[in-house]
Amino acid sequence: MRISFARWIAVAALTLTAVIAISSFAVAQYDDDDRYERYYDGDSRQLAHQHGYQSGYRDGYRKGLHEGRENDPGDIDINALQNATHRYESWMGPMQAFRKGYRDGYRHGFRSGYNAAKSGWDYRSDDGYRR
Repeated sequence: MRISFARWIAVAALTLTAVIAISSFAVAQYDDDDRYERYYDGDSRQLAHQHGYQSGYRDGYRKGLHEGRENDPGDIDINALQNATHRYESWMGPMQAFRKGYRDGYRHGFRSGYNAAKSGWDYRSDDGYRR
């Protein structure tokens, strides 16, 4: 009986050692997988830029439509471009990337809105006909 108990202890110790070894390999594989860090660190600059671009484009497009109707292409909102943080949230990523995207989007949106107003097309009445 004493031999079988000692054998049981040895088998239990060996099993426990194997479980610990296998789980440490699993943890090591997770640490090597940097997709999580790339998404929230490296790619967050791209995401912040994209959010900024979309926000800036919307603001610039509205301003461009207004200035196109008034035939004043040089009246860009300098405050919007200097601040460039309209609609920014910290979860979007680094603020500097957002601001660069906002400025890029605002300039493109302003040109698109201005040209749309000059051509008679307005995004709110996209029926396919020019006025």
